[in-house]
Amino acid sequence: MLSLLLAFALPGAHALQPPGNFHQGEAVARHGERWLALRVQADDGRLETTRVRVRKVFDEIVDAEGQATGSEVGSDKTDVVTYLRGPGLHAGPVAQARIENTADGRDPIAQTLHLGDRHYRLATRCDAAADSAVDGPLVCAIDLIEGERRQVLVQMSGHRNEGNAVMGLSLGDDASPHLMFAGDLDRDGRLDLIFNATDHYNVSRPVLFLSGAAEGDELLHAVAEYSAVGC
Repeated sequence: MLSLLLAFALPGAHALQPPGNFHQGEAVARHGERWLALRVQADDGRLETTRVRVRKVFDEIVDAEGQATGSEVGSDKTDVVTYLRGPGLHAGPVAQARIENTADGRDPIAQTLHLGDRHYRLATRCDAAADSAVDGPLVCAIDLIEGERRQVLVQMSGHRNEGNAVMGLSLGDDASPHLMFAGDLDRDGRLDLIFNATDHYNVSRPVLFLSGAAEGDELLHAVAEYSAVGC
């Protein structure tokens, strides 16, 4: 399925480029550019330098028979989570966090992340909107927590699914925000994340959070993101 990629990359800036197919002109990467492929195989994570291939393909959404206006992005690497580039990111092994899912089935996100001797939690938190009825919409956040420190990673609306014991809470417009990678990408001994912060069932919005770019009381700082809209 082709996606609409709403993003751009500036020289020297952090950027993400997912592998896959995109509409004409929407790919961030250009054919032959050097990127870092984030590869994950079981417990082995690494950033590997590669030259990205971008070739024209049939776009099933807009192309007529015989046309090929879409772009396919890939490389000679397999098991690629995404392609990355930017300050502080270099080729080599990257530590992965050990992830424990601690949700009871009612909250979309509840995970414990262990990286060396540091321990973090991802948790969903929702409160009723100030002007809403008792059964009205919620104001929700997905927090990253380390000890007494707490940072909001994502904010969106939510609602309770009354009578549904399997999924007691829905976020956004039936969205499925989720963790794509947790580990130490910038090699400073602290947690970095790639988190899909989507707030819609038909949207993907991976965000790159780096601890080395954190400011003030932040645990992480968002340095790059893109939005892809499905068909």
